[in-house]
Amino acid sequence: MEISALGRDEALLVVGGRKVRLSRRHSEIVVLLARHPEGLSGDELLCALYEDESVPQVTLRAEMARLRRVLGAELLRSRPYRLAVPVECDADLVERRLGTGAVAAAVAAYAGPLLPQSQAPALARLRHRLADQLRAALVACGDPDLLADWAHAPWGEGDLVVWRARHALRPTPPVLARVR
Repeated sequence: MEISALGRDEALLVVGGRKVRLSRRHSEIVVLLARHPEGLSGDELLCALYEDESVPQVTLRAEMARLRRVLGAELLRSRPYRLAVPVECDADLVERRLGTGAVAAAVAAYAGPLLPQSQAPALARLRHRLADQLRAALVACGDPDLLADWAHAPWGEGDLVVWRARHALRPTPPVLARVR
């Protein structure tokens, strides 16, 4: 199973040659379960998905039943909730490349923030951690072209850390205005 969740609000899942675009909530669930192959209890998944602690377990069970219909009963297990097949997620690929020091390859694989519109607490943490790791690696490697690629991407336009690092490597000449 392959999951594309970078730069997308709704993940694209490829399983058995079949492509499925997941809803936002199902995208969040599948990415979280992919990150936890050992599985997550209902309480753990509830905490990961909802900021509001008053969300009842029945809400999660209903989402899991709908997701089971989308994926197929053979792919989604319970007690604990987990995926029954190995999963390759694009976010994991970026992390692996960063782990081996392949910063250019990690940047090339990064299609944007992980599920950018997700408000799920665990997804927000994953999204920020991945962006922070990538930013730190970019600044550390000091490649002006990679820094420029990040700074000019939609997710890097306001990234002052990267802009400063880029400027330190390639100062831009001051703009002179012509006065008449």
